[in-house]
Amino acid sequence: MSRGQSSYILLYCMLMLLIAAVAGLAFNLLTPQGVGWTPSHVSRPLWSAVDLAQAVGLQKDGALLVDARDPGDYKLSRAAGAVNLYPEEFDLLWPLLGPTLRQAPAVVVYGRYFSRWPAAQVAQILRGQGLPKVYVMLGGLSDWQKAGLPMKTPRRKRP
Repeated sequence: MSRGQSSYILLYCMLMLLIAAVAGLAFNLLTPQGVGWTPSHVSRPLWSAVDLAQAVGLQKDGALLVDARDPGDYKLSRAAGAVNLYPEEFDLLWPLLGPTLRQAPAVVVYGRYFSRWPAAQVAQILRGQGLPKVYVMLGGLSDWQKAGLPMKTPRRKRP
């Protein structure tokens, strides 16, 4: 391939990329729903974020804590009184936990650290199930533990 042909191909590819970018932006601007850059549970949340103090206050008022971490992490440690509802197991666990969650005055979902992705996903699903007051705790379980709030950890077996 000659130098002139490779320059022509490169120019053609850049032109196609520019056309695709302009078409994508036009589509996003002209259609009401657009195409999201992030999942809807982050870009258009149906839940509200709360800090640690607000989460503790909600729990004192009867809110149920939901741990959105994977079941292995949940078994190792969790906030006292929390139930586990991992996003990938939602369809399996909802029939069991749904009635309890529906009776709670509010639900506070937390994850591992500052990242809210699994917690936000679970909160979005819970709002979609019709729960009116769903919150995501900022900071996650690590902040809960650092604050010295009640934790549940498995007892060690004696040898």
